[in-house]
Amino acid sequence: MKKLKKTASMGSKRRRTTKHPGSSSSSTEQSECLVAQLPQALIIDILSRLPIRSILNCKSVCKTWLHLMSDPLFVGLHMERSPANLLIQKTPFERIASTELLLVEIVEEDFSNLEIIRLFPNINFPDTDFRILNSCNGLLCLYEDSYGKSEITVHVCNPVLGEYIDIPVVNTDKKFEQHFAFGFSSGSNEYKVLQTFFPDKDITAAPCLAEIYTVGTGEWRSIGNAPFRLENLDANAFLHDSIHWIEYSSCDGFVSAFDFVLEQFKLVALPPASQIHDGVGLMYPSSVGVIKGCLFMTNGVCMEDEKFEIWVMEEYGIVESWSKKFVLSNLEVQHSISYQPLYFLSSGQILLCEDDESIGVYVPNLERIHEDKFYKGKDSFLVTVHNPSFVSLQGISKVEELKVLGKSLNRTAAAIDDNQNVRVDSCP
Repeated sequence: MKKLKKTASMGSKRRRTTKHPGSSSSSTEQSECLVAQLPQALIIDILSRLPIRSILNCKSVCKTWLHLMSDPLFVGLHMERSPANLLIQKTPFERIASTELLLVEIVEEDFSNLEIIRLFPNINFPDTDFRILNSCNGLLCLYEDSYGKSEITVHVCNPVLGEYIDIPVVNTDKKFEQHFAFGFSSGSNEYKVLQTFFPDKDITAAPCLAEIYTVGTGEWRSIGNAPFRLENLDANAFLHDSIHWIEYSSCDGFVSAFDFVLEQFKLVALPPASQIHDGVGLMYPSSVGVIKGCLFMTNGVCMEDEKFEIWVMEEYGIVESWSKKFVLSNLEVQHSISYQPLYFLSSGQILLCEDDESIGVYVPNLERIHEDKFYKGKDSFLVTVHNPSFVSLQGISKVEELKVLGKSLNRTAAAIDDNQNVRVDSCP
């Protein structure tokens, strides 16, 4: 086991270089001249392939590069190539919500040499008690509950750029069991927020309703009844213009979904229940999400033989394309421990969150989770897979007030402390 490589503070001193007489700036000028001669499209292509930290450093090189990184071509290319990251929301016991987020890039070619970027309130995201609802195109939807009061706040945030907007939530005193989800419509190139709620405190008295908010309009629109409400939403469950979740009161054998292009609810069929081995006769998944561009589901840990299945839909919407990708064995099932798949490594190993307390690496050929943890915090935490991007809210929020936080990420990223117990598995 090797510790994660410490991230160097972006404010650290640069290495001094010795200047020779007669050549004080000639090499620098030659380098700048060579770079300036490259086609702009080529520079954008090169920059879009760099890690987040390197890109942020490049923003400080010159104004030309700074402007290039807000170019739609760069934003689009980087989004396509953006590597998967683990976004960890630390939730210490004495505080309701997180005080910082950790962004860990998954570099499969060198899994034993990862870096962490720390994201801070009032620098990268609003300093409020929030929970992450879901992620879409590098933007986070944050939900802030007032804990018993009638006020509810929903934020859309890009923590890399330190930008966020508030989504107005109105008539909260007349809405009950409210749930939200954030998504993107490729058809209209618009970002939207979905809301489901009941119009009566007695949720059996009236059907569940749905409203949609298109970012940039400032208004909620009714889209009629919601055949199933938003709940049990995984933060990484947006795929093919649709958000996916488990709604146990709906029809067994399906995953609930909402299409942000058509603005319609839909069902995604699961594998036949007879093929799913759960040991307790359940016909619905215990979790659903997205890994490497494919929808996946888990069936929960079987109490009889301590097995845990992960199914993957190879072709979206094609029920016959469901395949049993992994069967995890020898898992601990005491005290109702939950397991959340995070990422499939090219080595065949699986990053797995264990009961919101640690992130382990399951080794299929050993049929066990390695005893050394990839991450283990002092307190419980929440984790999701997140693809950071440079999508700016400036061109999206035409009505909402854009709030740009104090400092940029490249000036505030800091080294993670040794006592965070962050490790990378390097077992054979």
